[in-house]
Amino acid sequence: MKSPSIFINPLTDFGFKYIFGQDSNKEFTISFLNSLFPEEGKIVDLTYIDKESVGDNKSDRGYIYDIHCTTESGKTFIVEMQNRYQAYFKDRALYYMAGDFYHQAQKGKEWDYCLTPVYGVFLMNFDWKEKSNEQIIEEIGLTNIRTHEVFSDKLKMKFLRLPLMKKTQEECKKTLERWLYILKNMENMERIPTSFTQEPIFGRLGNVARVANLSETERRAYDRSLKTYWDNYAVESAQESRAQIQYEKGLEKGIRQGRNEGIRQGIKQGVEKGRNEGVKAVAKSMMQKGFDIDTIASLTGLSTEDLKML
Repeated sequence: MKSPSIFINPLTDFGFKYIFGQDSNKEFTISFLNSLFPEEGKIVDLTYIDKESVGDNKSDRGYIYDIHCTTESGKTFIVEMQNRYQAYFKDRALYYMAGDFYHQAQKGKEWDYCLTPVYGVFLMNFDWKEKSNEQIIEEIGLTNIRTHEVFSDKLKMKFLRLPLMKKTQEECKKTLERWLYILKNMENMERIPTSFTQEPIFGRLGNVARVANLSETERRAYDRSLKTYWDNYAVESAQESRAQIQYEKGLEKGIRQGRNEGIRQGIKQGVEKGRNEGVKAVAKSMMQKGFDIDTIASLTGLSTEDLKML
């Protein structure tokens, strides 16, 4: 029997928001974003945006949980966690980005369309089902198709494919690698690795994200969130098992049909070959008995060229 987890599962709705979505814990979000976007300059502070103020409707969002914040320099970050495969997840990501740009319009004022940058971070606890590369982090931006020059640096997206994160804790040397390891493995960890706690942020995370720290109300909310997470995982696993069974049955049926078709084709080809050989034998016998070529051709259906070859 599995021992109770020491740490909160950060891939659950509750866990993700508890660690990354509270003002009291925003140092974790700042550290994670700085490790993911080092080229954009260090984030010192951020402010969480009230999603209701931009008309965000969560009612049809399935299993996506988001963090929406802006930095002191005015850059906006959308951080989304998706646990289950969704056919149009890329479209969904674009929709969120476009919506954020749309809400920058200054209604009722003369506006010159000057946009502030929007960055999307999409954590995927699954992988694309279509053929793809093996990059853990896929970086998407707006570039010229022919020259590959940056068309605009106002929109950037990064898709983090957690199933491809297979490094051991000893192999994780960079802050981002450690964050990815934590996200994927935290629920099953007994302690934060010593090598990680050389960065104080991970030591503080280990103190904050303990199940034992939750109040009774928070614990009930977490248990509900954890149940939903594992129920969804079970459904996904069952669907994959059924798909695998259907695939194997289809493959077996295809082999059986192919084998039967091969047998039928073999018999047909054997009969055809036997008939041809028999006709040729009769024609050869008729030639030996003195029948003329035209008569033999007429009776056997063989051409005069075939008869001459006999």
